[in-house]
Amino acid sequence: MNINLAKPYGVNCSPPLNKAIVFYSHQSDNLLLDQIDEIKMYIQSQLHTPAGTWTLSRNCFKTPFASGQLVGELSNRFSVSIPTKDLYPGLYDLRVTLDVGNGDTEESVCVFAWQVDQMKTLNERPADFDAFWAKAKAEIDAVELDPREETALVDYDEDQINDYNINYAALPKSYDPEGITHATVQSQKLSFAGPDGGRVYGYFAKPKASGKFPAMLILPGAGYNARPRPLEHARHGFIALDIQVHGQDVYQDGYRTLQPEENERDYSSPEKHYYYNVHKRVLQALNYLASRDDVDVNKIVVVGGSQGGRLTTVASGIDTRVKAAVPCITHFGYQAYHQWVTSCNENQDKGMSTELPDIERDAKFRCETYYDPMHFAQSITCPVLMNAGLTDPVSKAQEVFGVYNHISSANKHIEALPGIAHEWCAEFDRRAWQWLQQVLNK
Repeated sequence: MNINLAKPYGVNCSPPLNKAIVFYSHQSDNLLLDQIDEIKMYIQSQLHTPAGTWTLSRNCFKTPFASGQLVGELSNRFSVSIPTKDLYPGLYDLRVTLDVGNGDTEESVCVFAWQVDQMKTLNERPADFDAFWAKAKAEIDAVELDPREETALVDYDEDQINDYNINYAALPKSYDPEGITHATVQSQKLSFAGPDGGRVYGYFAKPKASGKFPAMLILPGAGYNARPRPLEHARHGFIALDIQVHGQDVYQDGYRTLQPEENERDYSSPEKHYYYNVHKRVLQALNYLASRDDVDVNKIVVVGGSQGGRLTTVASGIDTRVKAAVPCITHFGYQAYHQWVTSCNENQDKGMSTELPDIERDAKFRCETYYDPMHFAQSITCPVLMNAGLTDPVSKAQEVFGVYNHISSANKHIEALPGIAHEWCAEFDRRAWQWLQQVLNK
């Protein structure tokens, strides 16, 4: 549910990954640890290696605050024991370097959490945050939708959906057959009016059947890349819409990073921030779905990964029509921590002198506080299912958990994915489909 890329399906996971070195703990299979005096981690090596060393740092810090020799175990295994008495609640990077015996080394990293539910965060949420985004929503609500069917509806049967998934949507053929409710779906390109006098383009898909259906807005990861048709989402019983949030067409030739470049962006006021109109396009997409006669307005959900996870948090924090949200590997969260990590890495600081970061609050940071998904999270009251790739260097686990801990909903859950980076997990998707059915049918 967090992978919606317009490219062929691939089988390689994203780095950092060393297939020859695997981490595990008997104390917790998801590496979320609590109420123990000592963390015992095992390293299983598929290499002929006689010895190794380890270092420990806070999540995504380059400079460690502790180090030592790995303890040799049988079956090419090693272990390390870490006392918890001096650990702050949060996430930590355990890096190992194995001596493979010929002068070469192999390295890998494991991320684990210690009392992550007690992790303290800096709350830099502006006092006028809610009023600011209520005004933005009112502005886009005043824009007439002017919906247009850019192409005719086209039928896709089971074989055609499977073929499309493999060749154009970065998905396997049918990874959740038990969740499929409609063998044939229909899809078309459509558009509606945007916040800046332009159009918002998207690919639409629906079950080939009559009646009202739950609706799903699928929000993309970062970049000016093409959008795929949400055929898999439609055959799971949803009216599905995947939009291009940058005001471009859904089809793009190749992949480009966001424009304008970072040093050209305007941070003088939150209204001039690049994502101001991006957020409005997302809200307008919800307006479009709610306007359709075949949508059950009591069952509108939002999903997405990376940037899409960020925008899912934004949408469900602003718009109460969102009845369930699945923000995956949420990017850009807890900006105070992100800025602290960046500063410490540049200055080779160990980052253990204080539990909360000491950061510079310049004009850019103050502007970004209106866009940090952690600040939208406390307004979310609908059910939320999240995930976090623990070794993710893009959507850092500490930042994702910062967002999760601030969600106000009584019905929230996060899946920690050890050994997974900025990546998709088929089993998480299967569980997310089941979770959505349970939430919407209550």
